[in-house]
Amino acid sequence: MSCFAIIGAGNAGCAFAAHLNLLGHQTRLYDVVPEPLAAVSEFGNKLILEGEIPVSGEARVELVTTDLGKLVEGADLILCTSPAHTHMAVALELAKYLEPGQMVMLNPGRTCGALEVKEAIAAGGGTTAAIVIEAQTLLYACRRQGNRVHVFGVKETVACAGFPGDGLAPFFDLLQPILPQFVKAEQGIWQTSLDNIGMLFHPAPTLLNLARMETGVPFDYYHEGMSPTVAFLVEQLDAERCAVARAMGVTIPTALEWLKASYGTTGSTLHEAIQNNRFYAGIKAPQLKGIDAKKGLRYVVEDVPSGLVPVSQLGSVFGVPTPVMNLVIDLADTLFERNFRESGRNLDRLGLAGKSREEILRL
Repeated sequence: MSCFAIIGAGNAGCAFAAHLNLLGHQTRLYDVVPEPLAAVSEFGNKLILEGEIPVSGEARVELVTTDLGKLVEGADLILCTSPAHTHMAVALELAKYLEPGQMVMLNPGRTCGALEVKEAIAAGGGTTAAIVIEAQTLLYACRRQGNRVHVFGVKETVACAGFPGDGLAPFFDLLQPILPQFVKAEQGIWQTSLDNIGMLFHPAPTLLNLARMETGVPFDYYHEGMSPTVAFLVEQLDAERCAVARAMGVTIPTALEWLKASYGTTGSTLHEAIQNNRFYAGIKAPQLKGIDAKKGLRYVVEDVPSGLVPVSQLGSVFGVPTPVMNLVIDLADTLFERNFRESGRNLDRLGLAGKSREEILRL
C-alpha cells in the first residue's frame, strides 16, 4: 500500500483521492482553505466515485486537512491538482516540508509547470533532491458535487516528464502498476509542455461564450459551446502551437489527433471530433452570476498565463509568429482587467530570459 498526498480538493483532487483509495491505497486530501474540504469531512471523509470508470463506489480518505506539513509527511507521491496559476505559491510552501527524494506530480503541469515548480522550490530554500513531474493533461474528465465525483471519461494515455530528466524511474515504478495510463514522454518536458491541450480548449471557447455563461442558463461546454466557428479558431491556435513545437524539434499531435488517441473519437475536423466524443456529453460550462464572477474563471485565469503566454514567448525565441495566440491573450487581458503576460509564465519567471535556443532545448 502506497500513500498519496493530494493537493487541491476540487474535481480532480477528489477523483484521485477516491480512485486511488478504491485501488487499495492510502490517500490524504489538502486544500488551502477549509470550504472545499467540508463536503468531504462532514461525510466522515467519504467520497463516492461514479461514472465511466472501471472502479467505482465508496472511498475513504485517511486525512482531510489544511496543514500542508501533515499532508506530505511520509507520502510516497504528492499529487498537485490545484490550478496551474497557483503552482508557484504551492511550491514555495512545499519547500518548507519536502524531504530529499520526495516526488511532486503536477496534474496537469500545463506549459513549463515542472520547470516553474523546480525553480520555486529552490527559491523557497527547499531540497534540491526532490523529483518534480508534470502530466501532459488530467487523467479524468470529471465533476465533483458535494462528496460525489462523477467521471465522464478516463484518458487512455497521459505522458509525463520532469526533473531530473534521467531520475524519474522511482516515479514510474510507483505509479505505472497502479495507473498504467501514465507513460514516459520520450521527448522530455518540451513534449509535455507543448502538448498542452487546455490552452486550446479553454481560453478561446470561454471568451467567445462569456455572454452565454453570464445568462446563468446551463449548457454543455463542449457539445454546445464549441460551435464550428469556435472550433475553427481553436484550430488556428493549434496550428501556431504545432509550429512552435516543430521549430523546437518536438513532435506533438494536433488537437484532432490527440482527441482521437485520448478518447477514441472520430471526425475529419476538430468540431466533428468534439461532437462525436461521448465523454464530453453533459460537461457543463461555468455559470457566471454577478459582474465579478468571471474574474475567478479558471479556464481563463489558469490557461492563459500557464499556456498561451509561455508558448507565444517561446515562439518569439524560435522565430515563430503567434498572432492568434496574442489576440486571445489581449482579449483576456481586456475583459479580465489583467496583464497575463506580466503575471504568467513568461521567460523571466521561468529562468529562460537571455538563454539561447540551444540552452533552452537542453533543459
